Amino acid sequence: MSGIVRFMERRTPDFARILAPATQDGDGDAGPLRDAEIDAVIELAFMMANANGDASPDEIESFRALVKHLQPGANVGALLEEHSEKLEGGGPIEERVRAAAAHLTRTSARELAYKAVYAVAVFDLETNEEEGDLEDLVIKVLGIEHERVKQLAREATQGLSK
Repeated sequence: MSGIVRFMERRTPDFARILAPATQDGDGDAGPLRDAEIDAVIELAFMMANANGDASPDEIESFRALVKHLQPGANVGALLEEHSEKLEGGGPIEERVRAAAAHLTRTSARELAYKAVYAVAVFDLETNEEEGDLEDLVIKVLGIEHERVKQLAREATQGLSK
C-alpha cells in the first residue's frame, strides 16, 4: 500500500438525465409526469428499493434523488416513513403494483415509471431475485413490450453512467 487513502465519493443519480425522453414510443403525450403519476412512480420506486426487505444505502439515496427530482419540496423522511408503513401493512405486492400502475394511463408515464424503477434497482450495482421478480411484475403490469423494455433500460443505464 502506498499510503494514499482514497475516500469513496457518495454517488447520487441524476434523475433529470435518467428520465430524459431519449426516445418516445406510444401515445405522443410526452409531457411531464402529473400529480397522480408522480405518486405512482414514487410508490413503485420505493417498492423496488425494498424488494428484498432491506433497502441498501444506495437504494435509499436513489429513492431520495428521485423524490427530489419529482417533488423538489417534498419531505423525503416523511415519504420514507409513509411508504414504510404502507409496505409493512399493505396487501400482496402484486395488488400494490397494480394499484400504483392504475394511475399511469399514458404510455410515456408508464415508460418513465419503468426507467425510474430500473434505475433504483441497479443503482447499488447489486441485483437479487426479489428485485428481478418485482421488475418482471412491473413490466407485465405496465404492459411494456420486451424490446421497448431493453431500450428503456439502456437509456436509464446511460443516464446513470454520465
